[in-house]
Amino acid sequence: MLALVLAVAVAATQLPPHGGAFVTTLPLGADIWVDGAYVGRTPAFVDLLSTGKHTIVATRTGWEAQSATVEVSVGQVVQVSLTLAHTSAASASRDYGALDVRGSPAGATVLVDGKRIGVIPMTGAKLTAGYHIVTIIGKPDERSTRDVNIYPDTTTTVSITAGEPGGPAGDILEPVSSYIPAQDVAVNGSQVEIKYGGADLRCALGSRTYTLNGKEGLLSIAPAMISGKLYLPQSLLQHMSGK
Repeated sequence: MLALVLAVAVAATQLPPHGGAFVTTLPLGADIWVDGAYVGRTPAFVDLLSTGKHTIVATRTGWEAQSATVEVSVGQVVQVSLTLAHTSAASASRDYGALDVRGSPAGATVLVDGKRIGVIPMTGAKLTAGYHIVTIIGKPDERSTRDVNIYPDTTTTVSITAGEPGGPAGDILEPVSSYIPAQDVAVNGSQVEIKYGGADLRCALGSRTYTLNGKEGLLSIAPAMISGKLYLPQSLLQHMSGK
């Protein structure tokens, strides 16, 4: 017995210095390759990685491959999160995900893109993939709005409290077309540029940071593209348009 314990101890000391990586993807279930070797599907824990740099690639049918280069240290586990993008062919189809909404008060009304779909707590709402506007209404003066990105074949869970801080009270996302002419709005990928009435706005979809006439600021709600329409916070649109 003592000989067996000593043998195990000797074998352990002979292992080269190593670390590991924990890989997750959106959506889940992507195939993972480390330095060209297949290691499984996400979420995946990859152990016994030698110290130094490693290349991790995530692939899934209908999605564009994503990769990351990570630095592994002795005894450390690197967290790797990759978001896959649809291929052109897959994007043409209508894919669906699910939305769970938690928060307070219980029984508060849940609106998605302005349509009532349930109350808190709400589970399993089927939605098309992409950005949606989720609004929670408690009392008439208690509401909060979030833009939520729904991923295909994935359940997204958000927690919202009606009336919680995070932006001007009652601020919501509104279609830019209701305030500003289309010729004054340019969208290039995720980048948005609006030049209207002497104002020059630069921002990005899904990001709350922006610049207005060169001055940086933080939006109450991140811009979103929904059903081909650009949405921005109502307070900002009213400020720029004077409406």
